[in-house]
Amino acid sequence: MKRLIALFSLLGLAACSSPQPTEYQYRQYQCGEEELAITYDSQADMVQFPYAGVYHKLIRVESQRGSKYTDGLTTFWDQDEQSILSQKEQTLLTCKPK
Repeated sequence: MKRLIALFSLLGLAACSSPQPTEYQYRQYQCGEEELAITYDSQADMVQFPYAGVYHKLIRVESQRGSKYTDGLTTFWDQDEQSILSQKEQTLLTCKPK
């Protein structure tokens, strides 16, 4: 009987701690002649997007203004009505939300 109670307790805890489904947000940007489609993953605190034949996954880092995501090489910085995509600190795209 004690084993059965312990088993039910463990199952109850497992049900409470199951991961919540990820909620993605999608946003389109106009970057001059190019379009950029960003997927925001708020649970993982990251963004994902294809650019120049490469699929980028960038994690959020501290920023004094806006939301900034990087992998150490590529950076996407979303600042109010303007966003910047850069690599090695050189701006590749300057974008506005569509």
